[in-house]
Amino acid sequence: MEANGSTVRVTVVRSGGFSGIERRAESDSASDPMLTRLVDRVDLTAVPPPGRIPDQFLYEIDIDGDRTTVGEAQLHGPLRELVHHVLGRA
Repeated sequence: MEANGSTVRVTVVRSGGFSGIERRAESDSASDPMLTRLVDRVDLTAVPPPGRIPDQFLYEIDIDGDRTTVGEAQLHGPLRELVHHVLGRA
């Protein structure tokens, strides 16, 4: 995703949960070289819609304008790694 030397930007917003507190984090490949490798492993079009589970966290993920929302129960593999990486840098 970092074709032509452009910077990849990822924003993650976690909302919901029991307390409903929102957490937001953003990272870009210019300051985080590992981000490009993580993004290259993610296919946002393959993310299932969030299930209706009470008090679950919802993650809104934006990769350079491509957006999806996923519930914590559907957050696995490379997408989980990406979300935890971005939130962990906040």
